Amino acid sequence: MRGAGGEGWHPRKMPDFALIHGGAHGAWCWDRLVPFLAADPRVGQVLAIDLCGHGQRLEDKPQRDISLADYHSSALEDLERHDLRDAVLVGHSLAGITIPVLAHRAPERIRHLVYLATTNPARGRRVLDVMSDPRSPVSRGADMNAAFCSDCDEATSAWLVDHLGPQPPGPLMTRIETVRGPVGVPQTYVVCEADEVLPADYQQEQAEIIDADEVLRLPTGHSPFASQPAALADLLLGLIPD
Repeated sequence: MRGAGGEGWHPRKMPDFALIHGGAHGAWCWDRLVPFLAADPRVGQVLAIDLCGHGQRLEDKPQRDISLADYHSSALEDLERHDLRDAVLVGHSLAGITIPVLAHRAPERIRHLVYLATTNPARGRRVLDVMSDPRSPVSRGADMNAAFCSDCDEATSAWLVDHLGPQPPGPLMTRIETVRGPVGVPQTYVVCEADEVLPADYQQEQAEIIDADEVLRLPTGHSPFASQPAALADLLLGLIPD
């Protein structure tokens, strides 16, 4: 868990940002993005969260015992500990199965959901099921390290790959019950157009599954927080009403 900004009182009209990583990643993956968001005077706290079994919470439980419910509870714990309110909740990749649940469980804390190149199985399906899609990196036999870093320079690629960790199998094997956030919470899907992990047409289908209110696009690979953090920050900050 990493954060920027004060942890005390903030005017409630000043939005916070909460950032949730994808599979095999951790809060560290947002390190290059956080300063851009925190520098905007309209923003309160910026909190990057480690899910159970990742990053600083790697040793919370054995990998084989970690469930999707553990993901949800660990993220909710951090939102409550830091008293985030009126937050833009950003989820990357596998976090598509976590952020809508958080919005249902803590609606008073979430103002907007942002799905950044996420995978979103339909209700009753599992992430494991969608891995059989011929466009999935598993079906294509993709080099995942290279795919994650497709538009990163050499130093950035090395940093990202060196930090990748294990992925608990439990969340991948759980049937999804909550596909989208609650009515009244805007949902934005961000398609990464040069993504070599989840192709752009696949991402567009995910946006339709969650019934996104809007679809925005970035000309980046799967990891814009690493390859183009300033561009990603501009997009996210553009979601704050004037």
